[in-house]
Amino acid sequence: MLRVLKLFFALAFLLILVAVGGITYLLLGTDPNTYKPELEKLANQNNIELSIEGDLRWSFYPNLAVHAGTTSLSGKEAGIPDIHFKQANFILDWKALLSRTIRLRAITIDGAKIRVESAEEAASVAALPGAAASTQKTQSSALPFEVAIDQLALTNSRIILVTAGAPDRILEQLNFTSKGLNLNGQPFPVTFKVSTTLPDQPSPINIALDTQLKLQLEVQQASLSGAKLTLNGFNKLPLNLGFDALYDGQADSLTLNNVEGTLGSANIKGNIKGQQLTTAPLLTGELSLQNLVLAELPIEAPEGFNKVSIQSQFSASEQSVQLNDLKLALDNFNLGGKLSLKLESPRQLEMVLKGDNLTLPTSNKNSQEGNNAQAAMLSPILAPLALLDGGKGHIELNLASLNSDDIRIEKLHLNLFANGKVVNITDLSGQVFGGSFQTTMKANLGKKSPTVAFTKQLVDIDLLQTLSTLAEQSDVRGTLTMDFGGTTQGDTQDALVANVNGNGKFSVKNLQVDNINVERSYCEMAALIEKQPSTNQTWPNSTLLKDLQGDIQWRDQRILLPGFTTGLGNLAVSGNGTVFLAEERYDMLITANLHGDQTSETGCLVKSKRIQNRDIPLRCKGSFAEDGEGNCLPDSKFISQLLQEKLQNVLFDRFLKKPESTENTATDTDQGAAPEEEKDATQQAIEGLLKGIFQ
Repeated sequence: MLRVLKLFFALAFLLILVAVGGITYLLLGTDPNTYKPELEKLANQNNIELSIEGDLRWSFYPNLAVHAGTTSLSGKEAGIPDIHFKQANFILDWKALLSRTIRLRAITIDGAKIRVESAEEAASVAALPGAAASTQKTQSSALPFEVAIDQLALTNSRIILVTAGAPDRILEQLNFTSKGLNLNGQPFPVTFKVSTTLPDQPSPINIALDTQLKLQLEVQQASLSGAKLTLNGFNKLPLNLGFDALYDGQADSLTLNNVEGTLGSANIKGNIKGQQLTTAPLLTGELSLQNLVLAELPIEAPEGFNKVSIQSQFSASEQSVQLNDLKLALDNFNLGGKLSLKLESPRQLEMVLKGDNLTLPTSNKNSQEGNNAQAAMLSPILAPLALLDGGKGHIELNLASLNSDDIRIEKLHLNLFANGKVVNITDLSGQVFGGSFQTTMKANLGKKSPTVAFTKQLVDIDLLQTLSTLAEQSDVRGTLTMDFGGTTQGDTQDALVANVNGNGKFSVKNLQVDNINVERSYCEMAALIEKQPSTNQTWPNSTLLKDLQGDIQWRDQRILLPGFTTGLGNLAVSGNGTVFLAEERYDMLITANLHGDQTSETGCLVKSKRIQNRDIPLRCKGSFAEDGEGNCLPDSKFISQLLQEKLQNVLFDRFLKKPESTENTATDTDQGAAPEEEKDATQQAIEGLLKGIFQ
């Protein structure tokens, strides 16, 4: 037994010596640089230009390997990009090497620079794991050569993407590792890390992928299972996604299933399928983004809102984009609908949206920034119009209510059509201030100064609520109904308001004007004319009028009321006036005509026949500005006329009227002619004198 053991150990030692001697011969007796011509020739036979500038050398520990120095290769005809690397390590199968067959088990490339100039070259880079896992045998002289790589690593490398007419895109700090590569449908691990920058994103973006890759060459399929994708640095909004993916080369499709992860604070879920990837790409699927904090977005978020959620089924291609079953939530506001956009010329947009109660954040009414912020809230609804590029579009919007500061619009409806540079709003309607409104508008945006034609209808609008909210004054009460139409032009809100030119009709029911009592002014004027002492009657500090009706004209920032009629008690009131919008003031000439001898049941008694059934003008002036006041006084021209008449009568009665006895002794002829002619001449002289005084 002892002799057998000695023989076994002797044989084992002999085999070790043979193995060591063989390896020593290969390492020391064979110069790997002698294989350079063979390798370059082999590459050239496959339309690949290979240039090994550095030395080739062997290493024995920890693995049997060939180390290559600086090397370059390219193959435009074969779709291989320009590749240059500083160092590569080719780990060999030492058992195969004993039979003088070079079989690669692993490749590690460091400091590679890969320049990609076409889609074919990009596909070659993407197919690198599959190419490494394949087996090729080539006989060159007496040198068998096999490629069956079990491990592949690319470290400290970069990929340069070249696009004509655009700056190069660089993927830096590229690291790729995989092991257990095969084409037998068995999964093997793959890790990928890269860093890059975007033109408008100066800070680097870091991308990492960790997954199990499975390749099936016969059916041209590649699948990822349990993939974990992370993206950091993009506008400081980290992305973490998990998904499964399947690429089918025969069907030319890519499917992403079980997509789930986070984008900042938001949760992402969905499924995506891409079809006809190399011919006419079409993406379909469903995505959900829930509870994204608006403060995390790189854009300025609307003030007063915190979170947004969006969910939709989608379809996108080079010809069209469609969003179906769209659901958007902005805090407590919910909006749903659908959208379709045809991208082929002429483009077409169809968008139908329906929402519940939208409350805009409170803003400073005197702040232009606040007004702009509120207007910006609705801009996303109209934003798709910018994509039409001269095409046609239709947007229909329904909101249960829209709240802005103290204004609440219920049952808001918008129906908008766009055709080229012409925008036509066929209906903008709703309920506001206790009544309703409806507006139509047609705007031509193609001109240097856009022009707008519009109509507006108001029904039973509460004036007190309207003016106290919009103008911060509450001197006028009643319900307004108005039909108005006009035109304007300008490219700013101020210009559009300044250039309004229109006409219409209006009526006001239950009209009450505070801080002015027209009846009191009328009675005080009547007492002055009748030389009656003023009474101690208590008058209300307001005027309650009958239904007011009239025409309205708007031009040059002035609202003209050329003729309106109303009344109070036994006074019939008519008049005209002007509202000066820029100065926030008004000037009205109101004419009152008393039917009977008493203005109203609680008014004053007027005995003078010169006042009854006669138009008495009152001049009413006031301000709509804060703390503005108003008054109604007898018109100065009318007062001058009354004084002129009074003086005329006094002068005639005292100085020029003939005694009664003289008139009694006159003949019939004298009574009919001479005194009348004398009276007319005298009266004309008095009127001429007074006219010169009062004018």
